[in-house]
Amino acid sequence: MTVSMKTPTRRSRTWALRLWPLLLLAGCRDAERPLRLADLTPAEETYVSRFVTLERARAVALADPAAGGALLDSLAAAWGDSATVDAVAALPEDADRLEKLHVLLSRILETEADSLLAAPETRRLEAPLPPPAPLPSDALDRT
Repeated sequence: MTVSMKTPTRRSRTWALRLWPLLLLAGCRDAERPLRLADLTPAEETYVSRFVTLERARAVALADPAAGGALLDSLAAAWGDSATVDAVAALPEDADRLEKLHVLLSRILETEADSLLAAPETRRLEAPLPPPAPLPSDALDRT
C-alpha cells in the first residue's frame, strides 16, 4: 500500500504552476501598454513639457523671428546652463521605458502639429500638455 501525502507545500506549488501562465501574461500586458501622461515621473514630465514648450517657441520664431529669438533667449536664461544636463538626467535608464517616453512625446507633438503651424503664439507656451494622439492601428494590434 502506498500513501500519498499532499502537504500544503506541494499543494501551493501546484497552484503556483497553474497560475504562472496567467501571471506571465499579466506582466507582459503591462510591459506592452503605451506610456500615458499620468505614468510619467516628475523628471520625465518636466522633460516632456520643456520639449513641447521649446517646440512652441521654435514655431513662434519661424513665424516672427524677432519675437521668437527673444522668446528663445528668455527660455535659455530661465532654464539656465544646466538645461541639457537636467534633460539627460531626466531620461530613464531602461531602454524600453525610454522608447515609450519618446513614443509618447511624438504622439503629443503630433497633436500639437496643427496649432504649431497654424497658430504659433507666445501665449500658448504655458498651455498644458495636450492629450497624446491615438496610437496607429498597427501598434494597437500588438497590445
